[in-house]
Amino acid sequence: MQDENFQRSPIEASQRHHVAARPVIDPTAAIEPIAVPFGRLGAVLRRRLWIIVLALIVGLGGAFLLVQRMPKQYTAQASLLISPQRTQVSDLQAISNDAEDTESLMRTQIDILSSPSLALGVVQALGLTKDPEFMPHAGGLSSLVQTWMVDLHIAKPVISPPLTQSDRELIASSILSGKMSFSNQVHSRLLGIAVTTLDPTVSARIANELAKQFLAFEVQEKYAAMQRAHDWLQGQIGSLAQEVQQKDNAVEAYRVAHGLAEASPSLQNNSGSAQEQTVNRQQLDATSTELVQVSRDLSEKEGELVQAQAALKGHMSPSDLPAVLASPVIAELVQESAVASARASELSSTLGAANPELRSARARAFTLQNQISTQMAAITRSIAVQVKAARDQKATLQAQLDQLRGAVGNENAAELGLNTLESQAQATRNLYESFLTRAAQLANVAGIQEADASLVSGAEPPLGPSSPKRTRILAVALMLAVAVGVGIAILLERLGGGFSRPEEIESVLGLPLLGMLPAVSRKRPVLRGGRGAAAEVAMTASLNRLRGQMRVLGDARPQLLMVTSSLPKEGKSVFSARLAQNMAAAGWRVLLLECDFCRPSLAGYLGLTEGPGLCEILSGLSIGNSDRMIRQPEANLDVILAGRVRSDSQELLASSRMQAMLADARNRYDLIILDTPPVLPIADALVLGQNVDATIAVVQWEKTPRDAVKDSIRLLRDSRIPVMGVMMTQVNQKKAVLAGGRMSYPFRHYEGYNTSRA
Repeated sequence: MQDENFQRSPIEASQRHHVAARPVIDPTAAIEPIAVPFGRLGAVLRRRLWIIVLALIVGLGGAFLLVQRMPKQYTAQASLLISPQRTQVSDLQAISNDAEDTESLMRTQIDILSSPSLALGVVQALGLTKDPEFMPHAGGLSSLVQTWMVDLHIAKPVISPPLTQSDRELIASSILSGKMSFSNQVHSRLLGIAVTTLDPTVSARIANELAKQFLAFEVQEKYAAMQRAHDWLQGQIGSLAQEVQQKDNAVEAYRVAHGLAEASPSLQNNSGSAQEQTVNRQQLDATSTELVQVSRDLSEKEGELVQAQAALKGHMSPSDLPAVLASPVIAELVQESAVASARASELSSTLGAANPELRSARARAFTLQNQISTQMAAITRSIAVQVKAARDQKATLQAQLDQLRGAVGNENAAELGLNTLESQAQATRNLYESFLTRAAQLANVAGIQEADASLVSGAEPPLGPSSPKRTRILAVALMLAVAVGVGIAILLERLGGGFSRPEEIESVLGLPLLGMLPAVSRKRPVLRGGRGAAAEVAMTASLNRLRGQMRVLGDARPQLLMVTSSLPKEGKSVFSARLAQNMAAAGWRVLLLECDFCRPSLAGYLGLTEGPGLCEILSGLSIGNSDRMIRQPEANLDVILAGRVRSDSQELLASSRMQAMLADARNRYDLIILDTPPVLPIADALVLGQNVDATIAVVQWEKTPRDAVKDSIRLLRDSRIPVMGVMMTQVNQKKAVLAGGRMSYPFRHYEGYNTSRA
């Protein structure tokens, strides 16, 4: 049949239409997450459990050996209560010591306890230079290397001078500083001293001695501070005594020079100055008082004058006149004016404007109003006269006051200088007396000084070692070992490169997983790596599931099915053979075509002998004998092997003979399975894929690199070849069951089922 006469089946046409209408989306281009998804973590840990167990054994074993080799150390503790200024009996310490908060105070005390001088004092008091723990002998790896270098004449021998007692004490104090620690709770003044050594008794002795040295240091510092304060006060007292004498002499000389007598205590004013009550001062006080009273009266008169003038100019209503104008005469006139105005208003409402009676009433009201204005003007003139008299009196008093102030100022000028000298002399005398008082207080408290701390509890030899903390070390080692084991397991999972779970196939490739097949022998399709009959059940169950999926498609199921892979040796031929056998056993008429001319292997899998096959049919070498190329290893199953290998496989597979044969096979078989070469090495599968209804991509479990699978699926999609799904092959049953989840279902739950039923 020629190419132009080749017709696709209705099913294939529908598949083609479906593929063409589908948008081109490449899920393989999606970026995979770097970390293992949380849902997969349990499966990964179960599958890599041996790594975690190994990490636990190594980690815990190493930690146990380390703990066994670590020397036991003992920690003794003493407690100090810090009570600053608890013996303060005078205000001298309140001035010389600033208040400190608890945190800074305790930090200062810890710094003192950590000082090299206290550590040196403990070393000297306890003779720690004789303790081997505090005087390590020269040796170790560095000494051994130095000896070897001298023996090999690489370096000259180094002769160290012998250590003096001072050097030994400094070395011991430095080592002791590293064995001391201090603790303090927030807002607490209780300070803990902890010393850790190899001997419990030595630890207790050092802790108690350190507390003793600290308390002695506190007392010594107080004595030194008292002595410094005493010396300073004595110097100040001597100079102040001379200064007081000099200032008293200056006051007396000033009195004599200005003729000022010393005032009696009864004449002292509030400021303490000696101001004499002279005639000028008395007159100044009286004039000031009189001037104040005159000014007050003047203000009142001026206010009355302003009110009267305002009332006079404003022609105010009689009822609104100010109180200064309320005389009996004006009051009587106001009353008569009100009556006359009311009479005129009453008549104007009933009589005409020319009526004599109305005109008489209005004239009466006008006359009374003029009389009121005349009286108000007279009173206003009287008030103005009073204001002028008050102003004259105020001016006279002001002139007298100015004269008196000048006289008193001359008197005060001399007394001001005297007051200044007396104030200076008194201030110096007060300071001198204060220093004398404090000197006496220092003398009283000098012999009762004690430390600003007290020993609350002394250190006792501990009953058990404080380190090594075996439980804590082993617990940390356990957590680290688990973390390292899990990390290595996840790393190996990521570096594995292949697909191991259905979720990976679906998320990375965007294709459904059609089934999982256990690992089988390369020579014969015998199950291996499984559990006997259970493995056969799992294999058959996966094939039955695929057959069921195809059956439910009805008329739309693929008739021409291509099986391919990404790389060689992934198990596609085994899957093709087992699928063909399963379909044939279910009553389907199946044709299995071996289209892999490079690595034909179906004969070995099906127990057939090699011979002419598809290659001879397509090349025209078996014209008239094509039926003899068909093998029938089982009922309903026809097999055409690859035949003799040729180099022009693509031309043969794309020939019109191949298309004619496939078209004829569609009329004779329910299912035609094409076992094609891998996609990546050669393009045979891409050529054949143009004629198929569906393609199943075979992926080897945990072996086929993900990039290879993604590239092959991309090539199939780019070639517009419909991909039905993925079949995972050569799955290790034990690891799959251990992984759990969807991975374990095909291998855990099918024992006891009769898989021979179609």
